[in-house]
Amino acid sequence: MEFKKLLFLMLLVCGSSVAMAQRGIIKGKISGQANEPLAGATLLVNGTTSSAAADLNGEYQFYVNAGNLAVTVRYLGYKDTVVNVTVNAGQLKVLNIMMQSRQATLQDVVVTGYTEGQAKALNQQKNADNIKNIIAADQIGKFPDPNAAEALQRVPGVNIERDQGEGRYVSVRGLAPQFTNTSINGEQIPSPEADVRYVALDAIPSDQLASIEVTKALTPDMDGDAIGGSINLITRTAQTKTPAISGVIGGGYNNLMNKGNVQGQLQYGQRLGKNEKLGVLLNGNYYQNNLGSDGVERAINDNEVELRDYQLTRTRLGLSSSLDYRFNNHHEAYFRTIYSRFTDREWRRRYVFKPNDEEIEKLTKDRFEAQSVLSLNAGAKHTFKSFLLDYEAQYSYAEQNTPFDNEAAFVAGIPSTLNYTDTKYPSISTDEDYTNNSRYEFDELGMGNTLAKDKNLTAKFNVGIPYKINNSAGLIKFGAKVRSKDKSYSITQNTFENLGGVPNLNEFEGKPVKDEFMKGRYSMGNPLDVTSLIRYFNANPSQFELQIADKAADEALESYKASEDVFATYLMGRQQINKLMVLGGVRYERTKVGYNSKDVIIAANGDLEAIRPVTGSSVYDFVLPQLHLKYELDKFSNLRAAVTYSYARPNFSEIIPSQEINREDRLATIGNADLKPVKAINYDLMGEHYFGSVGIVSAGLFYKKLDNFIYRRTIFNSPYPTTGTPIIERIDITQSQNGNDADVLGAEIALQRRLSFIPFLRDFSVYLNYTYTHSKARIQSREANQDNANAQEEIRLPGQANHVGNASLAYEGKKFSARLSMNFNGSYLSELGGVSSEDIFINKRMQLDATAGYAITSKFRLFVEALNLTNQPLQAYQGTPNQYIQREFYSYWMRFGLKFNL
Repeated sequence: MEFKKLLFLMLLVCGSSVAMAQRGIIKGKISGQANEPLAGATLLVNGTTSSAAADLNGEYQFYVNAGNLAVTVRYLGYKDTVVNVTVNAGQLKVLNIMMQSRQATLQDVVVTGYTEGQAKALNQQKNADNIKNIIAADQIGKFPDPNAAEALQRVPGVNIERDQGEGRYVSVRGLAPQFTNTSINGEQIPSPEADVRYVALDAIPSDQLASIEVTKALTPDMDGDAIGGSINLITRTAQTKTPAISGVIGGGYNNLMNKGNVQGQLQYGQRLGKNEKLGVLLNGNYYQNNLGSDGVERAINDNEVELRDYQLTRTRLGLSSSLDYRFNNHHEAYFRTIYSRFTDREWRRRYVFKPNDEEIEKLTKDRFEAQSVLSLNAGAKHTFKSFLLDYEAQYSYAEQNTPFDNEAAFVAGIPSTLNYTDTKYPSISTDEDYTNNSRYEFDELGMGNTLAKDKNLTAKFNVGIPYKINNSAGLIKFGAKVRSKDKSYSITQNTFENLGGVPNLNEFEGKPVKDEFMKGRYSMGNPLDVTSLIRYFNANPSQFELQIADKAADEALESYKASEDVFATYLMGRQQINKLMVLGGVRYERTKVGYNSKDVIIAANGDLEAIRPVTGSSVYDFVLPQLHLKYELDKFSNLRAAVTYSYARPNFSEIIPSQEINREDRLATIGNADLKPVKAINYDLMGEHYFGSVGIVSAGLFYKKLDNFIYRRTIFNSPYPTTGTPIIERIDITQSQNGNDADVLGAEIALQRRLSFIPFLRDFSVYLNYTYTHSKARIQSREANQDNANAQEEIRLPGQANHVGNASLAYEGKKFSARLSMNFNGSYLSELGGVSSEDIFINKRMQLDATAGYAITSKFRLFVEALNLTNQPLQAYQGTPNQYIQREFYSYWMRFGLKFNL
């Protein structure tokens, strides 16, 4: 009822604005002394609540009463500036303002290259209506973060999941990646991966971004499917008529692989024409990284140990452009593009020791995978005498193409004994040399390819109607959006077994890629050369037998097509009452999902019986009220509160009732067509104080009440199918299920500040944040049975780490700069087992990185970056922290080169 009253009040105010005195518009750009745009600068008409904040380009506009006005402009690190202006009724007045640095009056406050990035981000964050964190490109560049995921790990309350030591998936406020949506320039992008909605942000180079926004409390004009938060990646635009050319030339070194890497980036931006109406920006970058890992894994229930040796070559290509045209001060149009391509060539070499079967498997995988994301945004903005209008159309496409995925397995009948006295490094003893390739007989060759596609077509519009009651300014805003999604996944899988005559592994062996494995604790011998085996296969096809039934089943089970149509509309109002800002409204979203897949029926004897098509659909609606309060304690301090309602859609792979069976690894994944979206009500409270010398100290509390939360449950050593006559006696079955409800409670604190108030530390600054999160989720007890079907148990939410934080100390001299950074997170639940002792956790982790730079001139700067200095491994354990099931090491890697800004 309170939301309805608020919206009714806003509508009355909107109607009353017609009878108000005629008004005018002030519009322009806020710049610094070097003509750089001052994003987030605030303007206030003295004696009123009429205000505006500059956008990323330093541009602003707002409606004011006609007359002689005094406008105060504020920006952290600069002196307050007062400008007198006369605005006539119905007039659009262009007012460009250049601010003066505070250095002239405060000798200890200097906006240097170090603080420019922080100033942009903090000014925008300070003036935002809702709770969010913003990091600007300049600030991203101060950390050794090559992709968007690793840049986001520095934000309070954000944790990342890594792949081969590099950041990939992003979690916000203790919730797994599926609870966060990702946008580019304000519109959601599709996921290139087949089984999830969320985007692997290691595919997005950080060099392509102007800033990143992490919204932690949604407003009604934002997509409502984000419980953890909403991440918006903003690309760069042209700023000045002077050509801006910048770039990076660099190389690097990976210590584990003893190989180098290369990096390059080039950007050009300029405003063209007599009145600078046309803006053009082009940006491209390329990064190649040779990396790898040494790992040991343990299957507790099967008494097995794996040695894993990875070798990878990864590349990132980023291309972006921006065209904008300002017809006049009232109308402008734009067209923005970004394309990113991430490739991953992986060689994986494994030994699997199986004492119970008295055999050892030796497997090698050779796979190439390419992920690409394309986003095209075209839109326009219009300023009319009594309202604002903007609209946009977007096309985005993502795909994951795996043209080849080849894996071969050889088996030797060699007994082995495993000892786990050393929980970190299991002891392996064998009756004979297990690295003797002549003992390994051919078992299986798999050759396949996959293609996942995801396409979005989006159209939206927003209308803003400003109004004023006495000296209190307000805005009514409404709009609508439609989005059509098509997602598909296709697979080709051929598995061949031995018909006789295939030589043993020693005929196909290659050379080791490393001098030693796990610092000499284990030996990997000479690996299998998969390419050599495939050449033999092509020359001798009669010696191999295609497993036709397995091929049909595998391809049918994993392939699918899905569609999703979303319609959304919203109404919201923003009212400034002296120092209090109230923003409230409601959003409505309707989602229709349809899919086509196949069901595979296996007979009781294990043979393929039938493949039949399966179709399904679902429709669901959400009404999402939102309320935000922001109180300005003084010009440097805010108190914020929010109550919002949001939800999270299930992944397509979770709802499509397919069944993926991997008999080699004894793993099965089963879909759940009855899965429901997760819904949540979110409460937020935040206090923040900004320092005029560019910095912030903030503290906040948040609480989320989730219903129907989704978790992945694994039942180890289960018969398959789970009902009826089993065709597989023991296999690990994983399925996504809805829990009952869950609570997430957290607190976060952050401090950024230059230590200029301490004379001997005036060139140092600190960057600190810490987030504590606690969760309780209620599910059906895993010990429930027919006699006790309603029994429940409490668990932690999967993906929720109790402790997440950053600590960084930086030095910024006249020419030399250096930074030491630490990122840490506590352990978190990864997957639920059949019983609590089989739950799988990712262990706590702390990574230490360092950067340094030297300014040769004001335009050229040398840099060096080192990551993972302490060789922090990925560690997973089952049940208890000392029962490791995975430990993977990456060593450290470096980058160095030259940055220029012409």
